[in-house]
Amino acid sequence: MIAPRVSIVTPSLNQGAFIAECLSSVKSSSVPVEHIVVDGASTDPTREFLSTSHQGPWISEPDRGQTDAINKGLAMASGDIFSYLCADDFLETGALNAVITAFDAHPEADVVYGDGYFLEGDSGWKRLKKAGAFSYHRLRGGNFLIQPSVFFRRRVYEKYGSLNANLHFCMDHEYWLRIGEKTQWHYVEKPLATCRLHADAKTSSQLAKAWDEAREMQKRYGLIYRPAWDAFWMRAVGQHYYLVKRRILAHIGRRKRSHP
Repeated sequence: MIAPRVSIVTPSLNQGAFIAECLSSVKSSSVPVEHIVVDGASTDPTREFLSTSHQGPWISEPDRGQTDAINKGLAMASGDIFSYLCADDFLETGALNAVITAFDAHPEADVVYGDGYFLEGDSGWKRLKKAGAFSYHRLRGGNFLIQPSVFFRRRVYEKYGSLNANLHFCMDHEYWLRIGEKTQWHYVEKPLATCRLHADAKTSSQLAKAWDEAREMQKRYGLIYRPAWDAFWMRAVGQHYYLVKRRILAHIGRRKRSHP
């Protein structure tokens, strides 16, 4: 049996400090991978690095933001299984093998997803986040999925289309809400990817704006009161709380690294 081909799209903009680790995490897999990098005309060393070090397809041109870049990459993808991995995130060792094994064992599954880590700044400390069993009711209560640990079949993309390009923060949650009630999901209980948390990350630097967008998005799915409260709390207090939390956890992580 020929193993299904995985297409991974990486949107990038001035992520030269992190993109090498992202690309390496995909390249090290023994699974056939088409790794498409869509760069938004970076002004840092990203394009030079891609031209000398990336063997897969890539483009660098102005775009309308991260979601637009992801959609460009998905439209280029030729694989059987799709995912997207931001340039400051990376896959865990053995992740793609686990994903392919799960899809092979569960041909009815449209989506395979797993757990993930949060990497606190430059601390080296990876905190495990377990996604848990899938239910659409859970998804309507909040996005419990770790985005780079979610993989879906081409047939999902062909039926439901691309991400909503009008969204810049919660496009993943909207996509899962759009497809979640009509597709079959399979949970792999292991970490598949790591999300890097750092001050320059888009969501970290624009928390209140991100939650306002999520509030408006969730209205379209009949979710009004909790998202409205969450957005209000984030704008009033939460954005400051989360920034302080990031600093504290990064400090703890650095201490853990220096005092193992």
